[in-house]
Amino acid sequence: MRPEHWLHTIPLRLRSLFRWAQADQELDDELREHLERKTEEYVAQGMTPEEARRRARIDLGGIEQTKEKCRDERRVNWIQDFVQDLRFGVRLLRKSPGFTVVAVLTLSLGIGANTAIFTLLDASLWRPLAVSDPKEIFHVMRASSQGDFAGEFSYSYPIFQQFSKTASPWGEVFATEVVGPRKFGLKGVSDERVAGEAVSGNFFSVLNVGPIVGRVLEPQDDNVLGGNHVAVLSYAFWKRRFQSDASVLGRRILYEETPYTVVGIARPGFTGIEPEVSVDVWVPATPSANPNFNWLRLLVRLRDGVDPGRAQAMFETAFRTHVGDVLLPSASPRFKEMLEAQHVTVRPAASGLATTGRKYEKPLLVLFAVVAVVLLISCANIANLILARNAARHHEIVVRLALGASRARVAWQLFTENLTLSLSGAFVGLLLSVWGTRVLVSLLPSSPLPMAFNLQPDFLVFGFSTGAAVATAILFGLGPALRASREKLEMSLHGGQRVIGSAWSGRLLLAGQLALSLPLLVGAGLFVETLHNLKSSDLGFNAEHVMTFDLSYPKGTSDDRLHQACAEIKQRLESHPGVVVASYGSSVYGDGSWSGSVDVIGNPSPGKDNDVGLISAGPGFFEAIGLGLLQGRYLSSQDQPEKPPVAVVNESFARHYFGSKSAIGQRIKVEPQIIREIVGVVRDAKHYGVRERVWRMVYLPARQGDSFFVRSTLNTRLLSGAIRADVAASDKVLQIEELRPLETVVNDMISQERLTALLSSAFGLLACLIAAIGLYGVVAYSVSRRTNEFGIRMALGAQRGDIRSLVLRQTLAVILCGVAIGIGGALVVVRLLSSTINGMLYGIKPTDISLFMGATISLVAIALLAAFLPARRASRVDPMVALRYE
Repeated sequence: MRPEHWLHTIPLRLRSLFRWAQADQELDDELREHLERKTEEYVAQGMTPEEARRRARIDLGGIEQTKEKCRDERRVNWIQDFVQDLRFGVRLLRKSPGFTVVAVLTLSLGIGANTAIFTLLDASLWRPLAVSDPKEIFHVMRASSQGDFAGEFSYSYPIFQQFSKTASPWGEVFATEVVGPRKFGLKGVSDERVAGEAVSGNFFSVLNVGPIVGRVLEPQDDNVLGGNHVAVLSYAFWKRRFQSDASVLGRRILYEETPYTVVGIARPGFTGIEPEVSVDVWVPATPSANPNFNWLRLLVRLRDGVDPGRAQAMFETAFRTHVGDVLLPSASPRFKEMLEAQHVTVRPAASGLATTGRKYEKPLLVLFAVVAVVLLISCANIANLILARNAARHHEIVVRLALGASRARVAWQLFTENLTLSLSGAFVGLLLSVWGTRVLVSLLPSSPLPMAFNLQPDFLVFGFSTGAAVATAILFGLGPALRASREKLEMSLHGGQRVIGSAWSGRLLLAGQLALSLPLLVGAGLFVETLHNLKSSDLGFNAEHVMTFDLSYPKGTSDDRLHQACAEIKQRLESHPGVVVASYGSSVYGDGSWSGSVDVIGNPSPGKDNDVGLISAGPGFFEAIGLGLLQGRYLSSQDQPEKPPVAVVNESFARHYFGSKSAIGQRIKVEPQIIREIVGVVRDAKHYGVRERVWRMVYLPARQGDSFFVRSTLNTRLLSGAIRADVAASDKVLQIEELRPLETVVNDMISQERLTALLSSAFGLLACLIAAIGLYGVVAYSVSRRTNEFGIRMALGAQRGDIRSLVLRQTLAVILCGVAIGIGGALVVVRLLSSTINGMLYGIKPTDISLFMGATISLVAIALLAAFLPARRASRVDPMVALRYE
């Protein structure tokens, strides 16, 4: 097509689209001029003016038809029709506020829930890092999936150096530690906590992140013995803490009580490689005193064209070499088994390490599937409403067809109305999702650092919401629109009471809603029962009415000073009325203990597994956490760490090493190779998590501890104030970290299960509510259409109970059909997802019969209740009124 053609048509089409009145006026003028010219030609041939004008009109083929052809040639007529249909749809929805409110609210709940979970998944797992070419970045994971050794592990500094040499021909490895609260201060006082991270010197250069002021860390910063004491601040922290003062460069700060010099500010927008944490300060990572201490996480940027599988094989080889040469020769049998079970995996990390996102990935994906089913139920419900609504518009649709509208044009008109409805629901749902996403984040366990997920809706979220709106419009609107457009013209225009779409369509949609609701109820029941089993599981200790907190203190604080401070804090706390006992030690739940090997003096250890868990315990420790004594005695204030060397063990330890013999008086050698006498045996406790097995434990006497435990009958607020006052009065250098109930610590360990149970229950109930509303609407509409029939039945002698039974009997058939399909669907889903579901359950099987029965009975009861209300109304119809009903 010639360029001059486009120069003419493009402005014409734009003018037709945005200035359609002017374009139509120009078209009218052109056609009028053409008619006048033709008329003059025929008059010149001898025709009368009337005959000439008539011949000119015949030649033109009709003015209005010609106008339509001209508009079609502009290729923008469909846009004008679409805009016109949208306006008509909005007017129609405004005329039916009840229908509009119910439909928009139903859609907004479904689309909003989907958008909220999609937003959190995107922010925590899928959104790329704000660096160049993030797809080239991979996480070098050290992990194991075997039994007790399952988990993800860090690397030592020597392994980082080895991996860096291995990858140098085809990539570049960089290292970070886990981001955490770090002591920070100015003028020689560490009185703040910031999000700090130690990283390798090439961290910024590999990520291609530059400074806005000064410089970033460089490879030579961690190649110096002990590392350069330089620091880089994030732009957000610099702006918030130093008010964007450029003179901060060269200033000395305290980071973890060590002086560092600020050398630069990272560019705006870069906050680290953890989506959930905004890092404030970066410092160089330097080797620790123990070369085999694992504390680093490794990532690699692969050069273009490098196969990640090949990189993984190279890293695995290097890891095996290091383990065989350095770690295995001095490892205990159990540690050797653990090392042999570990392997290296290279996984994509375009979105960063995403620690929190990966932890909650499975529950969020399950919930994403749940809300998608809820949206399908909403679509089926609205489709039923639209079928009933189209019945009332039967006369209008037949008139449109009779006046010449094509069936495709009528179908498109009706679909556009449904699309308008869906887009309105998506808009409200998007607003709800902003609130819903924040609710989801609030359900996550508390963290020492604030969650920094970027939850602002972006183009991807808007696109998802719009796509969901279009998809739902197709699901609930296309079928009814096509069915309505197939009306037969020979039908009487007075037959406005005919229902468009037979009754089986509504019943089929209703059965589908019930069938989809049942698996959601079953799933919710499984997750709720799992949460109940976890919360009621016997941990071995009693976390109720116990407050716990950690102590932090300056480096170099002497052991004698800490011992005196801990003893004074204990004494002060126990002096308060309502405080039963206070004690200190290492953390009792999660990761507060450590492991070591044990030898039983005079008794060869059975098997090769001599590794045990070790916990330090001060006087009153067992009473504070409610860990029951089985034999002997607890540790007391007279027990010193070395003189006399004693220990308390748990019943699994005693059973494993001594069988039916008494463990009291037996001697064991525990790291650091001190022979201790066992003076007590306590109950087994799940110190590593409710899902973990009970380990053989040894409790050692401690003169001081980093964690305190206070059992009392006081309320949390009053006790917290007393704790803060007593710690401050004991020693001013001590600071309290993470003061909270021990129950909160325990509950945080099952946060995934709590999140899944809570939200699956909420969405399951929402699905049942939507299905019940749909059932009520269908039965109520059917009853209203059969009023005349019920009047005749009652006039012929039928009782009210007979009418109720008739309606409920016919409805029950639909309910049972939907429930039967739902049971089959639930069993298929359980079988297909058994591996995924089993990992999320505890103390219950996915095919638990009682749970299926309970969900089925509950759904049938809800459905019958929804059907009973219109059935009762049908039975109260006056026969005389019903016989006159049209």
